[in-house]
Amino acid sequence: MVRRRGTYQIAIRDKQLICLFCQHNEFQHREVYMERVTLDEDEKEQLTLQSFTCTSCGDIRMFQEKNRFDQTSQKHVSIIEYIEVIKE
Repeated sequence: MVRRRGTYQIAIRDKQLICLFCQHNEFQHREVYMERVTLDEDEKEQLTLQSFTCTSCGDIRMFQEKNRFDQTSQKHVSIIEYIEVIKE
């Protein structure tokens, strides 16, 4: 498990992630590794999910990291954007 230190505001596909329960927009991050097994159990797939925990109410949201093609930079970029919140 990998954890980004700090508090983040998260944008997924250029939309701000907001907690469904308390409408807060700051999250802690960690990476979760899961193994998906099909019904015949011969096929296994390793999934890496990005887990975001609301710093206000503790609700957890999980997203699979994917890439999209950015026309401006002509590169594949992540659909998830992390903006660190610095508290003074």
